[in-house]
Amino acid sequence: MRIAVIKEEECQAPDNCNYICRDVCPPVRQGFKDTVFVRENGKAGITEDLCISCGICVKRCPFDAIRIINLPDELGRDLSFQYGLNTFRTYNIATPIGGKIVGLIGRNGIGKTTNINLISRTILPNFGNYSSPPSTEEIIRRFRGKDIQPYLTRLYKGEIKVAVKPQEFELFGKVSDIIKKNRFGIINNVLMNRETKTLSGGEAQLAAIAKAMDEDADVYVFDEPMNYLDISQRLKVAASIRDNLKDKTIVIVEHDLIMLDYLTDFIQILYGSDANYGIVSHVMPTRNGINNYINGYLPDENMRFRNWTIKIKNTFSASTKKAVVSWPEFSVKVGEFVLNAKRGSLYEGDIVGVIGENGIGKTTFVRALAGAIETDAGKLELGIKISYKPQFIPRIDGTVNDAFINIKPDYAQDNEFTGIINKLEINKLLNKDIKTLSGGELQKVAIVSTLMADADIFLIDEPSANLDIEDRLEMMGIISSFINTRKKCAVIVDHDVLFLDSICSKSILFSGKGGVNGVTEEISSTSSAINNFLKKVSITMRRDPDTLRPRINTRGSRLDIEQRERGEFFSESVSHK
Repeated sequence: MRIAVIKEEECQAPDNCNYICRDVCPPVRQGFKDTVFVRENGKAGITEDLCISCGICVKRCPFDAIRIINLPDELGRDLSFQYGLNTFRTYNIATPIGGKIVGLIGRNGIGKTTNINLISRTILPNFGNYSSPPSTEEIIRRFRGKDIQPYLTRLYKGEIKVAVKPQEFELFGKVSDIIKKNRFGIINNVLMNRETKTLSGGEAQLAAIAKAMDEDADVYVFDEPMNYLDISQRLKVAASIRDNLKDKTIVIVEHDLIMLDYLTDFIQILYGSDANYGIVSHVMPTRNGINNYINGYLPDENMRFRNWTIKIKNTFSASTKKAVVSWPEFSVKVGEFVLNAKRGSLYEGDIVGVIGENGIGKTTFVRALAGAIETDAGKLELGIKISYKPQFIPRIDGTVNDAFINIKPDYAQDNEFTGIINKLEINKLLNKDIKTLSGGELQKVAIVSTLMADADIFLIDEPSANLDIEDRLEMMGIISSFINTRKKCAVIVDHDVLFLDSICSKSILFSGKGGVNGVTEEISSTSSAINNFLKKVSITMRRDPDTLRPRINTRGSRLDIEQRERGEFFSESVSHK
């Protein structure tokens, strides 16, 4: 079985080519004219049954718009949904479980949101028959014997109400007009009186979550609820979902592995080829599912979907005693907000994390180090070369390749950077205009651009934002290896504890009151900084024995009680529980 995917936004026929794909196709030249044809909208189309999978059209297309993919024949019977001719399709379907929380994990563009739409009845399964979709009765019949059939039967009969917090959302008007009850106290009274247009990304996310949780539903679906939230907010939202919706059926898509692990009872992995097709795995217990995803292998299905295992806890080469930069004690005032920062020094090989809630000066701190804002003593003059990736990335003119050449003209001859670009699949983006990139694509390009700069210190603000799980985990290893091998140093601001724990040997904990004041602690070990932060929010964590990833303990469990008694809120020792 083969599938053909033509990306319409990249196909520039007939304006900039004369259907090269059709001219070079062997079956067309042999008389099978319908193998590659012109569609009503002028784009090229491919008849999959006639395609011989020679790959010539893929190689000759000047716009890299065609994908021909061979799949096992038996997968064809599991096709659940296809958007249209030569478009993305998904095999199998996400399966809600009554009274439980199921997490969906996988790369961006692999079908997670499509599956959410299928189980919320936003779209209906069509089994590839997109021109003449089946009735709901036929859908139920086709899923006979599958775990999803009872759920779909009740859904189509109107016996199930589904509340959805979508990935992309827009809120209009006053918050109190949108959220009538705020029955679980997700947002505070001050926020309730605000206009939605004045909300920050994190505040809007909280409002969208509260709106979904206010609905009296049977099934709750949350698509990437942790985006834009700080660590403390993530923990509070996760606890609220678990405690207040514990008897409900819940499905969650999330890229923060710690939060996904804490929230869910079961996991389904989505794998395949992003933007081309996605396959939904069987349901697995959460720990097994996440570890299988990290390992890239599904033992129950004997399926390897990635050729390497992602390393969670990177080993650190000890930072040298050679100082790279030191800064004095300073303060910054931005409006009514005041940041007071202690003095500090970084050494070769140091990767220092910045941990704390939103609104207490983390971004202000790195902007001061970058010389982008004034301190009480003027702009800091650190006497070194600095490369800075801001939290909000500007969309400049030109292609990705243009941007890289502007920073490092010979980047294509640097094996380390070409390896990074290929591993992050940025090589597929080189000829794309930066203004057309998705949020995740832009983030990857921005981080690599920052590392390309000739600098001694790299200041990276929220590198995990908009990245899927796999890209986050890959980025951890990339940054860690780059800083250590080139004997540079870095400061990283992020809200993903796993990300910071993986690559930061040292960290700075911020305290204070959001929007009012912030204070930096002394630079300490990352485990100590995380421990002190978790103590403030009264959460304990331990390490998974197989992957070394941090996991949140169930409150009141034996491990939770024992760690609290020891004052060890973040345990470096592994646990087999």
